Amino acid sequence: MQVPAQTQGVLERALDGKAPARDEMVHLLRYPEHSLESGIIRAVANRITRERSRNLAVVSGQIGYAASPCDGDCVFCAFSAAHFHLPRVEMSTEEVVEHATTLTSNGVLSGVSLMSMHQFDFRRFLDLLAAVRAAVPAYVRISANVGDITAEQAKELKAAGASGAYHQIRLREGIDTRLDREERIRTVRNIQEAGLRWGFCCEPIGPEHTPEELADHILFGMSLRPSYCAAMRRVFLPNSPIAARGQITELRLAQIVAVSALAALADPAIIFIGAHEPNLICLTSGANSVYAEIGANPRDESIETSQNLGLSVDDCTRMIYEAGFDGALQGDGKTIPVSSVLGIKDARGPHTTTTTTTTNFRTPLFDAN
Repeated sequence: MQVPAQTQGVLERALDGKAPARDEMVHLLRYPEHSLESGIIRAVANRITRERSRNLAVVSGQIGYAASPCDGDCVFCAFSAAHFHLPRVEMSTEEVVEHATTLTSNGVLSGVSLMSMHQFDFRRFLDLLAAVRAAVPAYVRISANVGDITAEQAKELKAAGASGAYHQIRLREGIDTRLDREERIRTVRNIQEAGLRWGFCCEPIGPEHTPEELADHILFGMSLRPSYCAAMRRVFLPNSPIAARGQITELRLAQIVAVSALAALADPAIIFIGAHEPNLICLTSGANSVYAEIGANPRDESIETSQNLGLSVDDCTRMIYEAGFDGALQGDGKTIPVSSVLGIKDARGPHTTTTTTTTNFRTPLFDAN
C-alpha cells in the first residue's frame, strides 16, 4: 500500500504521540472524505483515541428546557428570531428533574447538561441546577450550556453543583451570528477561572468551511486549554437563510473528528473526543464521546428532539457497544461494562484494548517503502 510521503510522515509522528502542525492538519483535511488516505487518517485516529482512553467511551445527556426566539440570530440555529417557527417552551422544574432521572436510569451516563437560551433567567437556572443535582446520583456530573455569563455567575454555577460548562466560539462568530466573539471568549475564561471544566467543539461545520478555516479553528480551541474537544456538523434546516449551503456528510465529519483527535495529542489531558450528531463512523474515527438529548435542540425543527434528531441513552449505549468500546466511564471515573448494561454476553474475545496507557501507538501500520 502506497501512502503519500507527507501523509505517512504526519501519521507516523502521530503514532509516536506528536500532534500535527497547522499545515499538516490542512493537508489531512484536503483529502476527499471517501479517499483511501482519509480512511487511513481515520484509522490512525481511531487507534490513538482507543489507546488513550483504554477503549472506554463517555455517554452524556442534555436537556433543552426552553425554546423561544433568540436575538443572537445565528443563521444556522432553529432558535434564531429571524426564522423561529417552533412553539415557545419553558419546562417546569418537575419536568426537568423527571428528564434528568430518566437520562441517568441505566447507570451509564457520565453527566447531564442543562441547556438554556442565550438570554436566560440566571436565578431560575441556578434553581434548576440545584434540583437536578439533588435528584441524580452523585457520580453524575452536572454541566451548564448557557449564554454569556460573568465571572461571578460562573462561580455561582459551581457553588450550585455544576462541574462544567459548554459555551462555544463558533465558526464565523460575529458573521453568521450577531454575538460578540470576544465576549464569548471572556465567558470561556470566566468558566475556567471558576474551576469549571470547559470543552471545545469545532462547530457548526458546513461545506463552505475550508481546510484552512477548520484547522485554524481547531487550533484556536486547543489554545484555550479545553478539558475535552469535539466536532459538530451543521444540520440542514430548510427554513434557515443558509439552507442553500447544504450539509456535510457523516463521513466528512468523521474525517474532521479524526484530525481533531490527532490535534488533541498536544494535550495529554484530552482523552475524550465528541461527535455531533453521534454516529458509528465517527466512533470508529477517533470519537469516543456521545450525547443523548431531550427537549429543545437548536439543530432540530422538532420541539422535542427525542422524537426526531436526538438519541436516547439506550441508543447511545448501543452505539458505543457496536463501535467496539468495552465500557462507559461514569463521572466519578468508574467503568460500566457496556455489554452488561445491554444484557449481552460479551464474546468479543481478548482483542480489545483496555489496559494500555502509553503515548506511543506504533504497530506495523504502513508497508515499508
